[in-house]
Amino acid sequence: MIKITLPLALLSLFFVMTNSYASGVMTTEDVKNVTRSDEGIAAQQLSKVAGLLARYEIEAGKLVNSLKVTDVSCDKINEQAKTLLTLSEKVIATARLRLPQCDTYLAMTLPLKDKLATISNEILEKDYHHDGALPVAPAECYHTKDLFVHPATVLVLTRDDPSLTAETKESINLEITEVLAHTEIVRQLVIY
Repeated sequence: MIKITLPLALLSLFFVMTNSYASGVMTTEDVKNVTRSDEGIAAQQLSKVAGLLARYEIEAGKLVNSLKVTDVSCDKINEQAKTLLTLSEKVIATARLRLPQCDTYLAMTLPLKDKLATISNEILEKDYHHDGALPVAPAECYHTKDLFVHPATVLVLTRDDPSLTAETKESINLEITEVLAHTEIVRQLVIY
C-alpha cells in the first residue's frame, strides 16, 4: 500500500484544483486577465486580506490535523470550521470590491450561513458547491466562494454525524484539503 503524506496530497490536489472551477478550467493566463478594481480599496486592506488568507491556511491545516486525533470532539471541529467561515467572510468582503463582477454571486453565497442548521448536505452540494442557487458568474468568482462553502459543509457534516465516524472525518478532510487548493488562486485574484 502506498502511503501518501498530507503535504504530498495537498500538493497533488493543488495542481488539480487551483485551475478548476464549477464549469471549466481557469488558466494562469485567465487569472492574469481578470478585471480588478482598486476603487475603494487601500493597499492596507489588501495587506490585511493577505494576512487573513495566510491565517485561513494555518487554521485549515489545524483542522486537518485535528482529524488525526482519535477522540477529537465535534465541538472542536465546529469551532475550527467557524473560524474558517469568519475568515472567509472577511476575504469575501474585499473580493466583492476587488472583483465587482463577482459581487452579486458572492453576496448570494453568504446567506448559506443562516441555513446551516437545516440545509441537507445534498442541497448544499447542489446549490452552493455546484452553484444551483447562485447566478451565473465568471470563473474568478468560484474560488473565493469556496473559501466559505467548504467550512460550511464541514458544519453540516458534523451536525449530521456528531460522533464523527471515519467516513465523516474523511469527508471533512477532503473538504478542507480541497479548499486549501483554492487559497492561492484567491490570493492571486484578490491581492495582486
